[in-house]
Amino acid sequence: MKVKQPAAGDAAPQSSQPRSTHFDFEHAVFKMQGACFMPASNGEPSIRMMFGEMEALVPIHSLAAEFELDGTADGALLEKVIAGLRFVKVIHPGDSIPREILDGTASWSVEERHHAIARGRLTLQISTWLSGDEQVISDHDALVQLVEDPSIKAKVNTAIGEIAARLGIPPDRKQEVMDRVDQVVRELAYIEALRERYRSIKNIQTKLGEFLKLYRRERSIYEELVRSELLLRRPIDEFNTIFEQVDAQSGEIISLLRNMERQISFIRASRDDLHDKMMIWDDLIELWTTLPVERTPDIEAKLRDLYRFLARHFIIEKQWQLTGDSFDRKPPHH
Repeated sequence: MKVKQPAAGDAAPQSSQPRSTHFDFEHAVFKMQGACFMPASNGEPSIRMMFGEMEALVPIHSLAAEFELDGTADGALLEKVIAGLRFVKVIHPGDSIPREILDGTASWSVEERHHAIARGRLTLQISTWLSGDEQVISDHDALVQLVEDPSIKAKVNTAIGEIAARLGIPPDRKQEVMDRVDQVVRELAYIEALRERYRSIKNIQTKLGEFLKLYRRERSIYEELVRSELLLRRPIDEFNTIFEQVDAQSGEIISLLRNMERQISFIRASRDDLHDKMMIWDDLIELWTTLPVERTPDIEAKLRDLYRFLARHFIIEKQWQLTGDSFDRKPPHH
């Protein structure tokens, strides 16, 4: 699965779009040819400007100070650019502001199968809730088989009435429960899409293990592979932690449907953390999906590239800078 890039990259004519939804700057510096915003190599949000054939990358905060933009409309937009670079890799003046900033929804799309997985998982939770043995299942094939089971459908129908009573909803308004389920499904579909993306990152870890076996007798390459494997554990563990937190929160159906605003806010924050972290992996995922496990000079160069990538982003002394990090963010109380 390839998560589609957010719609924020779709430029629109500045004259015809509302200022509140687009990066419509006033200062002349933003109208320079080739001007766009992107993270620098150290991750700092910056503006790229072209001077003939020369390229300059200037930190956004330095730019704002130089042109005295703090406190102006352009200065406020620059703060939104900084926030927006969590969701897109590049922002051009005139682009639409990511919906994550405007209303909290995602500005990237998911496939129908991700909705199906999310719906199937919640359906099974509802059916097993009746027996007091609520389960969270994420395996796609298992969900497809179980959700279509007539006995599961019967249990769900019965459970919806019980859940409505627990939520204080009259029996003749059971559809309200299903409406809430539909709303949660729409949010969890993004988590399922990211979970699928995460499996591509896990595939890198699996292949790395195969390369360790292949190069076990070549000390210099083997030792670098060992260092890569150790560095890779850190992001894998962080991804696992976030998915486990979301599964735990969404795994308690009554709390989930009763505290919709808080739970959806938590799911969205987790979605944004995951999406932010995964963007840096895009090129590697594409490469490693088809990378053969064999011994060639070209492959060895790619293995060195992997180590440099991991050392740059996940070396022990460097901390991930996150907004609403899952380790600092506490799940909503039940």
